[in-house]
Amino acid sequence: MVSSIVVFDTVDSTNTLVAHALEASSYSDARDRVERLFGGSESTTSTGAVKVLVSGTKGKAEGTPRKNARQGVSTTRNYEGRVASKGLRRWPGAGGRTMPLSVAVADAQSRCRGRLGRTWVNQPRCSLLATWALPLPTSLLTGPLSGWMPMVAGLAALEGLQDVLAYHGCQLSDGGEPERILTLKWPNDLFCRGSKLGGILCELVRVDQDWSALAVGIGINLFLPRQALPIADSTSLQLHYLSLPDYQTLRDDLVDAISWHLSGQMAPLGLDGSLERALNGPKGLRSRITALSWTLGRRVRVVPVSGAPVEGRALEINPDASLRVRLSDGGQVDVSTADVGILPEVAAVRA
Repeated sequence: MVSSIVVFDTVDSTNTLVAHALEASSYSDARDRVERLFGGSESTTSTGAVKVLVSGTKGKAEGTPRKNARQGVSTTRNYEGRVASKGLRRWPGAGGRTMPLSVAVADAQSRCRGRLGRTWVNQPRCSLLATWALPLPTSLLTGPLSGWMPMVAGLAALEGLQDVLAYHGCQLSDGGEPERILTLKWPNDLFCRGSKLGGILCELVRVDQDWSALAVGIGINLFLPRQALPIADSTSLQLHYLSLPDYQTLRDDLVDAISWHLSGQMAPLGLDGSLERALNGPKGLRSRITALSWTLGRRVRVVPVSGAPVEGRALEINPDASLRVRLSDGGQVDVSTADVGILPEVAAVRA
């Protein structure tokens, strides 16, 4: 499912790397830029060029033709990893179609970026830190429904993580049931039992009026120790699951599975332009994201980019991907670009 892949020991930011590599490509079509981004005899982004795109890069950039740094073996342009090839969760809607996608992976990032200008805390070989490049219609990425992109990416990351945990037979450390353990917080976070496990950063790389590229950065805390977690409401996979495989195996299998889901969930949007059917049809993306939401039904504090914070209860994800919140005075507000925090429930006191 991966057209090309590059793996670094350390890089400033995989999102920055991917964006610069896409911009440096000599191909005029976004689909060709993505497909030949880091590998292949026709690639115009050479190993040397990749290494200087982002300052501070360390380690070997495996950008030689079809070279896969993950295990030092050659890959094909229709690469499928062992988890994805098992078909543990066949994505609906794509009808067997695929789309080109390339991925940059780093074992550590020195300038790991998050949404709204935040930084992402990481330690070497303790997190999945990767950015996928996908070609999509420019109208989709710049239009009123672009807010769905981080949520669709979050769904792909969550389902990919579920598949890998199932593949390796990982059980919850407390012996509990796996239902509703992994959830999605609007608009771009992966949660595990109510704490932040990972985040998504989607960025547009404009190519032309018809097609552009989407850089999907995904960070997931895998083996980050408790004392290294940046805030009290964050967590790490090892704190919840037993029998996790070693870091490199887990990293590689997550890249496999997430690539599978990203390709499948984005393909209907990029190949057909059938956004309405993909989002709202039977078993559509909107209903699947809603079913996995940690935000809906909970009390929230909304801090918009501009304006005063408000508090209320999250009601629904609107067709345009905004979040509808019922305020304490009974009014409603729709928010699209904001920081949304979950508030504790207030117990009713009887007289």
